[in-house]
Amino acid sequence: MGESTVNQNTQYIENLILYEALEKNILPLTSACDVRCIFCSHHQNPFGIEVYRIFPRSRAEIERTISFLDPARPVVIGESATRIIEGEPFTHPALIEILQLIRSTFPATTIQITTNGALLDDGIARILEQLGGVVVNLSLNSATETGRVLLMRDKNALGSIRSPVLLKQHGVPFHGSIVAMPHLVGWQDLKKTIKYLSSCGAETIRIFLPGFSKQAPPGLRFEPALWNELNSFVARLREELPTPLTCEPPIIHDLRPLVTGVITGSPADQAGICAGDLIVDIDKKHALTRVQAFNKILKLSSPELTMKRGDDLFIVKIQKAPNERSGLVMDYDIDPGLIENMARVVRQRRATRVLILTSEFAYPIIKIALEQFFEDTAEVRVLVTRNRLFGGSIKAAGLLTVGDFTTALEEFFLSVPGWRPQLVMLPALAFDRRGRDLAGRSYLELGERFGL
Repeated sequence: MGESTVNQNTQYIENLILYEALEKNILPLTSACDVRCIFCSHHQNPFGIEVYRIFPRSRAEIERTISFLDPARPVVIGESATRIIEGEPFTHPALIEILQLIRSTFPATTIQITTNGALLDDGIARILEQLGGVVVNLSLNSATETGRVLLMRDKNALGSIRSPVLLKQHGVPFHGSIVAMPHLVGWQDLKKTIKYLSSCGAETIRIFLPGFSKQAPPGLRFEPALWNELNSFVARLREELPTPLTCEPPIIHDLRPLVTGVITGSPADQAGICAGDLIVDIDKKHALTRVQAFNKILKLSSPELTMKRGDDLFIVKIQKAPNERSGLVMDYDIDPGLIENMARVVRQRRATRVLILTSEFAYPIIKIALEQFFEDTAEVRVLVTRNRLFGGSIKAAGLLTVGDFTTALEEFFLSVPGWRPQLVMLPALAFDRRGRDLAGRSYLELGERFGL
């Protein structure tokens, strides 16, 4: 086990690529990268994790994958939803040809490219402008030469820092992103970077909370209090800047559909909605959570919203077409449909005792959602599962393994020896389509191990 190249498990990797295309509209191109970020998660993977590198893919391979894409959704380049290591798209020697192929195949489809900006120059920005419908997710991370070199080993730091200026000059819309590491570059560097992206016209700026596994060197580690400090820091900056700022993952304590920010010039902005507003009703139906409200507004044509600002209620209409973005920016919480599906499974299994295993990040939200939306008489307990294989500060469901679930269940059954669940639910994010975790182990092992 461990990191593999495309020459190994070729058919499985091809299946992963087509799965990404079908499910997420992702077009994988290459695992090559032109920088070496010190925070790159792949440098911190423990032994035994199955991830895959792909060489720059051929035109024939790209054409086959494009045939699986949905032209009604943005084509996503430079991101991954499976175990394929995502690289820097602009290192692909035929990227411009690939973009032109996508545009000729899907004339009206948005092309969404995630890049670190190191290879963006005036010529490429001009081509993106000419293609039309291109949106860039720019992982700048630092707007200072010292910061880019420290965080990313960027040999073209000054050119990279100029990339948002080029995108603005050529009218290419972009979103900024930053892996926040103030413990390394300082709070002023982080503040300068956020303000710089805002001044260059970034539609939104995502600030990713840093993380480290037990494999990380001492210099990358930090105290847990840093996450709360970052949230407070971003909250203060929201009051200064017009650009919506989000922390990912968000630290939230309720499911109220609060507006985090509004993209300037968007339908929501034109309707007069502001950051901090609460969505009460959508077309006279109660808004339940941030995710539910955001998705419902996205799907509707010119929805009428009842909003609350302070103690005042008011009604606005967002003038937009179905599936046209509203410009609302909201933190991610949970879709009530997930809880409804869980209740449906409980009823189908006729279970009266249910144990739900969840990540440390998801636990508070799952608990609140169960209290609000779970409609069944079964006794439900929620068990936090720690990321022991990855360790460090990792608390995400997608990085949990069968080994983590095994330890959590062993400890649980020792602590409550008289209580046995009739049904155990696991987070789907921890498993691939074959039901295997990042170490290649099946969730079915848990049933055999515990007789569940």
